[in-house]
Amino acid sequence: MKIIYSLKCLEHGAQTNDVHPECAERLKTIYKLLEDVDIAEKCNQSGEQHISLVHDRDYIEKIKNMSDSVKDKPVLGEGEVVFTKQTYEAACIAAGCAIKAADYAFGGEKAFALIRPPGHHACSDKSMGFCVFNNIAIAVKYLMNRGKKIFVLDFDLHHGNGTQDILFGEENVMYFSLHKSLLYPGTGIRSENNCINIPLSSNTDTDLYIEKLEKILLPKLKEFKPDIVAVSAGFDFYTNLSDDEKQRDGMVSLSFDIKDSVLVTLKDILKHYKCFYVLEGGYNQKDIAKGIDIFCGTSLYEKMV
Repeated sequence: MKIIYSLKCLEHGAQTNDVHPECAERLKTIYKLLEDVDIAEKCNQSGEQHISLVHDRDYIEKIKNMSDSVKDKPVLGEGEVVFTKQTYEAACIAAGCAIKAADYAFGGEKAFALIRPPGHHACSDKSMGFCVFNNIAIAVKYLMNRGKKIFVLDFDLHHGNGTQDILFGEENVMYFSLHKSLLYPGTGIRSENNCINIPLSSNTDTDLYIEKLEKILLPKLKEFKPDIVAVSAGFDFYTNLSDDEKQRDGMVSLSFDIKDSVLVTLKDILKHYKCFYVLEGGYNQKDIAKGIDIFCGTSLYEKMV
């Protein structure tokens, strides 16, 4: 599996978790470790020409103008997005990396776009939940234009409201989300049309999560028969942190108390499909590193601890 990343993604927004959870720090160490990983591929491909597949032109221009207007210090804008002068370029490249990963899946090779800013909360006309452009939806529309039938799997802790809104009612797309019930943004309470939502209670454990994967996700995949599976991978739904680290991280405290075997089960379910992954949430480097290790066969987590 290829790991697609861009150093440009570190130039957007806040730099440390002390300032904002969706910060450059969440990927900085991992990116450095990727320099010695054979399957890692740097990509500065801009997705600018494809953003209008899902976003209004006025909104795109608004993001560009917001970035251009930043002077010296980062500015907190709509949707809790921290803007720097490089935000627009970084968000375009994030979308481009998602498209690059989609191209690999189109050709039969799995790929993981390890990028920021994330995207699954971003709607066609507004930013939400740290998200600027909806990277996964852009890549899905790109593949749809190439005649592909797409199953979108979102296992971020939070419901991907933007992705659902953008892809709602599309004939050749199914959106499937497992997320914590009533957490931000408060959507995804029920399934409707081509969108299957599995809201999970706070006491969800490993066994229950795997049961949902095997008894609901797996049959839906077999029934839909997608050409490609597009995965919104949010590593905020579980944690590999110590108890002390959990107490210091407010975002992590929201996670389910589940084990790595959930990700192993997901990988096993998806092994027979052409698929690509796009990073969404996950606000601690150790959690992201462990997730990447499980899906991509790397050893980033061991090097970090």
